[in-house]
Amino acid sequence: MAANYRVTVNLEEAEYRELTAISQKHRVSLAWLGRKAMVEFLERFEQDELQLPLILAPERPETAGQG
Repeated sequence: MAANYRVTVNLEEAEYRELTAISQKHRVSLAWLGRKAMVEFLERFEQDELQLPLILAPERPETAGQG
């Protein structure tokens, strides 16, 4: 399957080392690991098994700073 889109991510040095070790151990590319992780993320998100620790909508000015 040909890829149509490219995503770039920045990793901490330790994350890069760990991912590189996994890719070498299992003889897969870092790109394959990234795609696999993103596909699994999407599957979990679609099944409502994932709670994002992100605020996906901006706070309204009248509620910002409350609570």
